[in-house]
Amino acid sequence: MILTALLAALLLQGPGPAPPPSAAALPSAGERTEIDVQFPPWQFTGTFTLDLGGRRDQGVARDRGSLLGPTQRVERVLEGQLGTITLQLDTRLRGAIFPPIFGRWQVVSGTGAYATLRGGGTFTSVDAGAGSGSPFERQTLLGRVTGR
Repeated sequence: MILTALLAALLLQGPGPAPPPSAAALPSAGERTEIDVQFPPWQFTGTFTLDLGGRRDQGVARDRGSLLGPTQRVERVLEGQLGTITLQLDTRLRGAIFPPIFGRWQVVSGTGAYATLRGGGTFTSVDAGAGSGSPFERQTLLGRVTGR
């Protein structure tokens, strides 16, 4: 009974406040995208695998910037067999909470098959479990993109 009354009250309130601009910029439609990135401990060049609506690509990932620096922003270039994608990653640190590093990513530009790609999503970053102490070795980017 109480649950029914609470649900009815929530439905009568109407829509909530508008989402923050950063969330509104992300496409709500589009194809689900998963990008797995692996870096050797404390390195800025690694490898990636991309799954975009059944299409797979892989290649070299290069980072410029720092997930931990004062700006907590990285420009990531993914050079694959189908083209190049440049992403911007904005970080939020979580300390002792797992995963310790997470944030949002956005497509900045693309070439080849990715020339018209737009979209973004969220990412997490953790160590690979080898005891190197680097929290950047394994990163997963999930999101939605359009224009492939």
